[in-house]
Parts: sequence; C-alpha cells; structure tokens
Amino acid sequence: MEELLREILETLKSERPKKITFSIQDAALYMGIGHEKVRELVDKKNTDFPYFKIGTRTAIDKRALDRWLEKITEEHRTI
Repeated sequence: MEELLREILETLKSERPKKITFSIQDAALYMGIGHEKVRELVDKKNTDFPYFKIGTRTAIDKRALDRWLEKITEEHRTI
C-alpha cells in the first residue's frame, strides 16, 4: 500500500505543469549566479536581459532567458 501511494505521488508530481517563468531568485539559481547580479541585469539602463513586470514583480521567461544565455555565450560577453 505504501509503495502504491509513493507511485501515485510521483505520478502527480510529474504531471504538474513545468514552470515557464522565473522570479529573480529562480533565475539566479537556474544560471548559477547570485540574485544581486540578476537584479543588476534587470535594473541596468538599456538592458537586453529578458524580463517583464507583473505589477511590481519581476518575471523572466525561461525560453527567452535560454536564448539570451546562448547569445551572450556566442558574444563571449562578461556580465
């Protein structure tokens, strides 16, 4: 019975929708950098960092972030 419950829980976890937007903290964790650096990228004037606002909350689209990371990697950019 315990094994069956464990299997059901695993199935439910895997059926949850995948996260497509990140918070500042999520993006920092995803990129392996500090949240202060992500905040700096967002706050930078004329930034090309992919973010948008939902009210006062900053959100980062995962697909756009992946494309941005590819771009800065190809450019050998220092952030």
